[in-house]
Amino acid sequence: MKNVTIRAAILVPLLACVWAVSAEDRPLEARDVIAAPDGAWATFLSDPAYANAYDAYGALGEVGYGQAGVDPDACRQHGSALEEAVRQAPVSIALHRARMLCAEAAGDDVSAEEAMLATGALSRLALSGNREGFWPEPARVMGPADVYALLASAGLEYRYEYFASVEPQRYYPLVVAVWDDAKNTERHLWFDYIDTANSIVREDPFSGYPLQRRQLAHGFIESLAGGGDAAALDMQAVFEFRLAGATPAVVDRLRPGADAGGVQSLSTWLLTCSLQPADRCADGLVDALLPHAEQEHAAHTALLALAYALGVGVERDHRSAEALLEAADRRWAPYGATGMLTGMWTQIVSREPLPDFLAQRVRSAQAAGDPLVAAIGAALALSETGTPQLVPEQLRALADPVNNGVGKGYALLMSYHHQRDEHFAANGWMKSASDVGDANAQVAAGAALLAAASTAAQRREARALIERGAQGGSALGARRRAHHSMMAGEWAQAEGWLLGAVQAGDVDSILLLANLYEYARPGVHGDPRQAADAYRSLSQQVDSAEARRRLAEMAIAGRGMDKDLVQADAWLRVDAEKGDGASATRLGYALLTGELGARDEAQGKRWLEQAIGQSYAPAYVAYGGWYFYQSDNTLDSRRRGLELWRQGAEAGESTARNNFAWGLCTAPESELFDPSRGREMAIPLLEDENRTAWMDTVAACHAAAGEYERAVALQEEAIEVLPAEAAEAGFDEDGFHARLALYRQGKRYVEPHRVQAGAR
Repeated sequence: MKNVTIRAAILVPLLACVWAVSAEDRPLEARDVIAAPDGAWATFLSDPAYANAYDAYGALGEVGYGQAGVDPDACRQHGSALEEAVRQAPVSIALHRARMLCAEAAGDDVSAEEAMLATGALSRLALSGNREGFWPEPARVMGPADVYALLASAGLEYRYEYFASVEPQRYYPLVVAVWDDAKNTERHLWFDYIDTANSIVREDPFSGYPLQRRQLAHGFIESLAGGGDAAALDMQAVFEFRLAGATPAVVDRLRPGADAGGVQSLSTWLLTCSLQPADRCADGLVDALLPHAEQEHAAHTALLALAYALGVGVERDHRSAEALLEAADRRWAPYGATGMLTGMWTQIVSREPLPDFLAQRVRSAQAAGDPLVAAIGAALALSETGTPQLVPEQLRALADPVNNGVGKGYALLMSYHHQRDEHFAANGWMKSASDVGDANAQVAAGAALLAAASTAAQRREARALIERGAQGGSALGARRRAHHSMMAGEWAQAEGWLLGAVQAGDVDSILLLANLYEYARPGVHGDPRQAADAYRSLSQQVDSAEARRRLAEMAIAGRGMDKDLVQADAWLRVDAEKGDGASATRLGYALLTGELGARDEAQGKRWLEQAIGQSYAPAYVAYGGWYFYQSDNTLDSRRRGLELWRQGAEAGESTARNNFAWGLCTAPESELFDPSRGREMAIPLLEDENRTAWMDTVAACHAAAGEYERAVALQEEAIEVLPAEAAEAGFDEDGFHARLALYRQGKRYVEPHRVQAGAR
């Protein structure tokens, strides 16, 4: 068993914010755990009475629990505290094991046997199913102490450990490499305690949002690193490296983790120097790997093989690399090291082809029926450019349950068929991946369900699926869930959904959060000046054209900064002159409308036509809107606006289709009113992903065609899915409810045209 120091305060301070609630039913007992450990876990996670469960770990220190066992005198003195701790955290393997050892020391055979059976039941559950490989569902535990107690009870020899990923998602897997004498092999077992902690913590301000998982993970890392835990020091080094810019100039930030044998630090160091070659980048890398390779640690030996294969920190030598890889595979049988190296190659495939010796081992593994390496080989093939073509062994491997503990294999099959435009098959695998927990597949499936939803219950189901994806670490899911909150005017909720993805560095989430701050939405924690700072950072650090457009908007309005039309013009021109269609469109529209000073129609049209010439379809929306609503308010101008929207619709721009249909169906002029054509253009909008945004238009077109019953149904649905204030206001002063009243009276809606009305 790994020697660990037990501290009661092992979690972030937010755990202290929760309180226990009296359980309505009797608390779990050891006999419940023995009889049904999975049921005990379900009760434990759902019952608020166990909110203070992590405080129970303090009892381990009180009885002297550690690698050497327990202190019999301390057991006698604090036995009652240990018994209470077991009741407080009945699914903790470490607490049951400590109780067993204390009972054995006291000669209490009955209690010792009960505790042993509970320890065994929880350990067997944790190790049941597939907990090894590259994409397994990790075994659920309460904390690190339970992992090491499990190893001791299972007779597995601890060797080293590492976190499988840098960013927390649904899980934050701790992979523990052990030596299994019975199988004569090194095994890599996956565990997770972040999802457990996330379920227990319920009263923190960020409970229920992905940010809490991130806070918990970083809290564990900080606490464990304080006790010298190698895997935690490893992650801290990687965090520091990424914050410093993740370049060869700052690889020294990785050295503390590498010196501790950290697999993530060593991998990051090696890949950085391979992808960004620089003098002295790899100095010390091989020296850091060698001691662990000499101890026959398979992962470190595989990394040393990769260093030789790439010539990083050592002369390139494929023969030595092959020998090292064979040694690692013998240790981590049958092809664990080969799978690890092949997986890492997906990150460098753009500049380094797979070497012959590694390609041969992958082929041998596939021929031998190894599903793990075959699946990793498939992932490598999908990372290459061009239309992929997987071999049957790879397709079978991706569908194998061993590669789908969290749906990764199914998700890769979804991607494979999507890249090949085989959408029926892609949708089938999306459903499979979603069902077993792949976050991105859940978001995609939820979005598809939402687009097709016709009832409130169906919309709730779809949004719940998107929410599960967001909780699983999908930044897209977090943004979609934030959009749902924004539509309902729940700004603080939207902020909560975004913060985790923002801290993970997702640029689109940063932009969306900054938008909340830019307009000072009620209940959020930022303001327009912070939004401007965020946009400036994105402009400088990731060269974001969107950030510069946002800055230009703020400078035009004097929002969060002094009004500065010259600077706004400059921000827009930076990217317009580089060929960015969105910036050219915004610049052209601003020149047409005089937002940057005096109107300049010639230059405004030039920029908008340039954007259209660059196939930027949204330019049709802005250009058509200017002609239809803001040019000279003539029939010919509105005809020109409609024509531009028609062209945009043909280019696949849904907003242009919406505006074209709206213009035809609500026109007061008989020369423009065309309900048949408008209805024809509008109906496909109901199949669009953003269906709810277009229902008002589709309803107006049904009413224009005399189909008032259908118009009423759609308008009622539009009102149901929009927040009350939006439904009242709509996009004009009449509002959604007023239009609904017209349809119920058997009347169509007619839009009056006004100069400066603004584009719909």
